[in-house]
Amino acid sequence: MTFKVRLALVALIVLFMFILHNSFWLWSLDDRVPLLFGFMPFAFSFYVGYAVLAVIAMKVIITLAWPEPPADLFQPAGDKRPAEK
Repeated sequence: MTFKVRLALVALIVLFMFILHNSFWLWSLDDRVPLLFGFMPFAFSFYVGYAVLAVIAMKVIITLAWPEPPADLFQPAGDKRPAEK
């Protein structure tokens, strides 16, 4: 996958998480939806799910954006051969 594609995916994930974080639709919904499991307001359960999604999103972002290590990093110290590509 090219750098531009990975950068675009990271940007889309960040934009999606930003839109979800600005949960303006929950402002009036919390009054109309009953408590979940008898004790948890809907907005709180939304943010619990958002936190789990944020962990997954960060894992994906790190996987996409982390640079590849140099090829000679894993070469033994005494080995004078050029690194394979």
